[in-house]
Formats: sequence, structure tokens, C-alpha cells
Amino acid sequence: MALWQESMIRLALSDSVTRFAQRQAWLDGLAGRFVSGPTVESAVERAVDLGGRGITTSVFYLGEYVTDPTKTARAVSQLSSAIHAIASRYLDVCASVDPTQIGLMVDEATCAANARTLARAVLAAAPQPRHGHDALMIDMEDASVTDATLDLHRALRNEGLPVAVTIQSYLHRTRADLDGLLDSGAWVRLVKGALAEGSAVAVRSRADRDSRFRECAAVLLSRSARESGVYPAFATHDHRIINEIITQADAHDWPTGSYEFEMLYGVRSDLQRDLVARGHRVRLYLPFGADWFPYAIRRVGESPRNLRFAATVIGRRAT
Repeated sequence: MALWQESMIRLALSDSVTRFAQRQAWLDGLAGRFVSGPTVESAVERAVDLGGRGITTSVFYLGEYVTDPTKTARAVSQLSSAIHAIASRYLDVCASVDPTQIGLMVDEATCAANARTLARAVLAAAPQPRHGHDALMIDMEDASVTDATLDLHRALRNEGLPVAVTIQSYLHRTRADLDGLLDSGAWVRLVKGALAEGSAVAVRSRADRDSRFRECAAVLLSRSARESGVYPAFATHDHRIINEIITQADAHDWPTGSYEFEMLYGVRSDLQRDLVARGHRVRLYLPFGADWFPYAIRRVGESPRNLRFAATVIGRRAT
């Protein structure tokens, strides 16, 4: 499965494959499975629908590793529009952003200025007093930008802006990175990590990734983390790990609602419904935009369930 995932990542990084795939009408089903639509309006419509089912969202404008200033400006504009539109519908004001889509490929100062603009948009748009969890979630990308990403989160948080950060449990460094985040009482989204990092940087086997995720989840659910005001978001679709987290949270006196589970739009809707019915907070990562192929093909590489769906889409073309 690791070889398949790495192959999908290579496809995602290919500009020529992306341009070809996004012109193929017969692949629209693949886009529709994992992406809410091409526009701010489509994302907001889906967020409202999910909100009616008790599920919150974190909107994300598709795009990564951007060097074109025009595209960077568009990403900031689109996310700002989504933030204000979602706030107008009385939903949690949460948006996710990749540092490399808002200027990190240019320089750190440009990235920080754009992230500050977005975080201030969240602060201005969120209802007062706040009724939910409102923040700019800073996504984590490949290991070469981990330090820059953590520095960005720290700087914005020190300015009093509503920001959260993503941590990848498969990196060898993550346990040490968590210490600083716990001390500051941060909102931390824990993910396993989906990039093809080398063994010197991260664990690679599925079993090791699961083990690292469990270890980091235990740290986020410690009594000291709760006492420092940490808000953990566990990004996983593994029902076994989710049930373990719930058991640990209960054992360490974390009230239901003081942490959340995050999943991807289009993946494990059955599990999402079950968790909501059990009283847990569930948030979906909700992408929108026209550049859907790199994101969607990575999702295909992550799970046999998604691979079966992709095969169905392709099979329809062949018949």
C-alpha cells in the first residue's frame, strides 16, 4: 500500500497530469466525492447542510506550493470570502490554509502577512461572544517547512490572533514539538501524516504510523494538557483508534466537547453520523476550488476504501 500511496503522491505533484485530469469530464465523480465544489458558494452551501446535521467544518481553498503572486492573492481572497460567508450563516468560523499557498514559497514575511490577514478575518467575522471554535488552522506540509510552519503559528498566537496548528505524528520530531504546544495551551490538530517522507524523517509502515498517532494522542489527552487549556482535534477515520481516544479522554476527565474528531469530506460518513449521535464534536475538512486533482488523488492513495471508489469512477468510463 505504501508504494501505491507514493505513486499517487507523484501524480499529485505532476502539473501535466493535473492539467489533463481536470479537463476530463468523466473524472467529475472523483472531484465530487472529495471536494465540495469549485466556488465559495458551493462550500458554504455544503457547510450549512453539514451544520444542520451537527457537523462543523474547516474550509480549505485548493492549492499548494504556489509561486505565482496572482494565485497567492486569489487564495487569500477566496478564503477571506469563505470566512465571512460562513460567519453570516452562524456557523463555526474555521478555515484551513497551507503556508505554501499563501506565500511561503516566496518568503516567510509574505506568508506571515497573508496568514495574519486571514486570522484577522476570522477574528472580525466570528460572533461575539463566540459560540463555537473559531480559528485559522495552519496546515502542515512536507518536513522541509515544519519549522517555518510552527514559527508562523507561534508568531500569530503571540499577537493574540485565533490560530491553530496541525502536527504530523509520523515525524520523529513531533513528540518534542508537542511539548511547546502543550505548554502554550494551543488548539492542535493531530494527523498521522500523508507524505512520502524518508525513514530518517518519519516512520513509514502503517503499523508504526498508527503507533505514533496513539502515542501523540495520549500526550494531548494528558491531565497536564487539559489543565493548560489545550484543545485537541484528532484527525483519523480509524474507528478503533477513535474509541481508544474516547476511553482515554474519559479516564483523564476530558468532558465531551472539550476535544473533537476531524475527518475528510467524502470519507466515512457513517462514522461521522455515529459520533455525532454519541454526542461528540465532529469537524470535516471541506475543500473547494477548481484545482481539485492533486487533493483528490492523494485521498485515493490513502485508503483501500477510496481506491475502490476511484476504480468505480474509472470503470464507468470504460463501459
